[in-house]
Amino acid sequence: LFPYTTLFRSEVVATQQSYASASHVVESLKVDELLDDALRMNAGSLTRHKVEVVKRFGELPVLSLDRHRLLQILVNLISNAKHAMNGVPHQSPCITLGAALVDDAQGCVLRITVADNGGGIAPENLTRVFAHGFTTRKDGHGFGLHSCVLAAQEMGGTLTAHSDGLGHGATFTLEIPTGTLENPR
Repeated sequence: LFPYTTLFRSEVVATQQSYASASHVVESLKVDELLDDALRMNAGSLTRHKVEVVKRFGELPVLSLDRHRLLQILVNLISNAKHAMNGVPHQSPCITLGAALVDDAQGCVLRITVADNGGGIAPENLTRVFAHGFTTRKDGHGFGLHSCVLAAQEMGGTLTAHSDGLGHGATFTLEIPTGTLENPR
């Protein structure tokens, strides 16, 4: 069983790495639909663990973005948020997913947040969570957040983490330049 488990994990990492290096394809997409797709891809696990999902995004305009990389990041962040609540003694595990267009110093960006009320992140780990191989999960491999931050950078964006410490949940914020706004439906 052990060799199979080791082989399976290495295959998972290799598969993730192949997707992480996929070519950069920008297409017009509806961000709210992409967010719903990411939630559907995690639906089984979220339902099984009785995680409430709060959506804080309305109808967003069609944007020219990299669907594949965005979905990769969102699925990973939602999955990690669910895992952060495992074994945390609170009555109602909750993930809040937000999205909005915001103006910053460099123009308009899409800001997506994934927040959980789970175990939080120790201050010394806030920057380490993005390092290749770093994990706090017993069965983790430390590739997920690393590949997400690389994907965000490849799109000209950023991925950051915030937590008020252990026991206070965490929020991951993805910011991506929006490119050209399409017809807003």
